[in-house]
Amino acid sequence: MSFRFLRPDSQSAWKHPEVKKRFSRYRDIIDDNRIARYLIAKTLECDFEQHNSIEILEEKLKEQSVSFKALLDKSEQELKSRKIKDKNYITLSATLARKYLEQCIFCERRCEVNRIDGEKGYCLIPESSYITSAFLHHGEESVLVPSGTIFFQGCNFGCVFCQNYDISQAWKGKRDISEIAKEADPQDLADTAERLSNKGALNINYVGGDPIPNLHTIIASLEYQKINICQLWNSNFFLSEEGLSLIIDFIDFWLPDFKYGNNECAKNYSEIENYYDILTRNLKRIHEEGSAEIIIRHLVMPNHIECCSKPILDFIAEQVPKCVVNIMGQYRPEYHAYKFDEINRRPSTEEMREVKEYASKLGIVWEPVS
Repeated sequence: MSFRFLRPDSQSAWKHPEVKKRFSRYRDIIDDNRIARYLIAKTLECDFEQHNSIEILEEKLKEQSVSFKALLDKSEQELKSRKIKDKNYITLSATLARKYLEQCIFCERRCEVNRIDGEKGYCLIPESSYITSAFLHHGEESVLVPSGTIFFQGCNFGCVFCQNYDISQAWKGKRDISEIAKEADPQDLADTAERLSNKGALNINYVGGDPIPNLHTIIASLEYQKINICQLWNSNFFLSEEGLSLIIDFIDFWLPDFKYGNNECAKNYSEIENYYDILTRNLKRIHEEGSAEIIIRHLVMPNHIECCSKPILDFIAEQVPKCVVNIMGQYRPEYHAYKFDEINRRPSTEEMREVKEYASKLGIVWEPVS
């Protein structure tokens, strides 16, 4: 099924040979010539019990991942003929996610709180998930629009310059989450995805805040989703290894932020430890083990070209070369950024030019999506 682009730059982007090559499977899902990964996962039968230990479920998850990757080599005709199983790879992952929720380790903060019993970690998200809005987004990267974007309340970061601070953190300690966002269970989330698809979304885009605290709800919603549509993970990407393992085979397209080229800047501006080490680890995993269809968003910050932008681009060119990069000039000193003189302005034209020229020098594909 062909589709109509709503932004002129989408057509030109898809004419770029590297975009066509690197995002070929995503485009085939849009055209209904390929099957979304989560639908394939639902045909993979898995023998497990709800009472199984975390260790047993983790071992079964690894086994299912191997079997899933073997399925990807099958023809589309054969994949379309497969039947959905009652106990499958998705239901296994959803069961394990619920187990993790009792001692939450979805992100690398590893708060280890029992969210099922009402405890809350840094993100302050309880057992339930809360959605602030869901709509067709026309401002995402050209190849992604219109994007069926679902915004979750809350975030595991504390960025002083956050542009979505109203849903990520400004409410913390002031208002109860239920007062400002709508509670959504897995069926609600699946229904939302279905509505967005019917309106013309090319993908289901999980964002926030950040989707990481909502891993359990998102995975469980895939049990109810039936549409052949790309699943897109739009995140700060501070996932734990366990958290990433839960979704690495189900996500068709990845849209990670890569803000800082070192750990110190991340600590100063986002209250995060070991940021660079964790981000690079996770990016290498989705590049090597996941779909490898990735747009990395790099927000250029003033006075952070040498310490952040260039090291990030060096890593991308050397370690994850199949990625496409959106070099973003949208930084503005929002929220508490005024307290930091060095970032209390927008990046200059010269700074943006320097970053883009450096990316081009390294052979990074950025122009079609920036």
